[in-house]
Amino acid sequence: MQIGFSMTRTCISTPLFVAAAALFVQLTACATVSPVPPDQSLKPLSDLARTLGGVGTVEVSVESGQRRGEYGCTLLYEVYRPARTETRAMVILAHGFMRDLTSMRGWAAHWASYGVPVTVVSMCNSRWFNGHHERNASDLVALAGALHSGPLLYAGFSAGGLAAYLAAAQDPRTSAYLGLDSVDSGKLALSAAEGFSVPGLFLLGEPSACNADSNILETIVATPNCTALRVRRATHCHFENPYDPRCERICGWVQSEEASEVLMETIRVLATAWILVQTQEHPLARRVLETAASDNGQLEGRIEVLR
Repeated sequence: MQIGFSMTRTCISTPLFVAAAALFVQLTACATVSPVPPDQSLKPLSDLARTLGGVGTVEVSVESGQRRGEYGCTLLYEVYRPARTETRAMVILAHGFMRDLTSMRGWAAHWASYGVPVTVVSMCNSRWFNGHHERNASDLVALAGALHSGPLLYAGFSAGGLAAYLAAAQDPRTSAYLGLDSVDSGKLALSAAEGFSVPGLFLLGEPSACNADSNILETIVATPNCTALRVRRATHCHFENPYDPRCERICGWVQSEEASEVLMETIRVLATAWILVQTQEHPLARRVLETAASDNGQLEGRIEVLR
């Protein structure tokens, strides 16, 4: 099950609305609070690691556009272009189930500020009871081909991580993949794992209904050449950027606010380090990734290595 929240008005029939409302109420009742005990407080990251959590030095411009998808609906997208490009690659970024590109703008702007072009897409095929993840993947590949002639790094959050994984597996120009608390659905990702040949990083939160109890783990085991890191105590909500407090109603939250900020910064550092390592020579980013799970590393105690 992949949970999300629509940012736009959608007309649906009364029975579907009632069913969706019932599901929302049930999930809201399951939202949990994860307190961080005072004796286990999350200390701020080291200054070295935090460098990647802050905004880069490159100015960024944004271009908006739209394109007819492979199945007839209209894709909206934004291209975040750095004034100084440090790579031939472009990141193609996908949002979560029933969300839109506004929920991923923070990631796009952040990575572009380090010289990496990013296209974030509002996928148009998903419906409340049918995600059409394969269609979304086809649209991502087609859009990437229309916008960029070089290597591609596919990235996505939740069900967008599934669409991005499927796209990465089928697009021969793919250079790497990043999953932000990705989920699988109907074993689509697992079925595609055999053909997945590029480096991949899966960043995961704690298992919950919102990430389908980390059902992407089966795919991770089957995926060659991948790394999987769990950010301890992180909820599904922490992997969107910008953070949306409304997500807490269903997926839970972490106390205190300071601890939640440290978790988001940890995810931001790891994701940015991966993007930079895969798109350009960046010694600091490589060092952060290599030491992320080390007892003496910059992210001590925050990471569980799953693979």
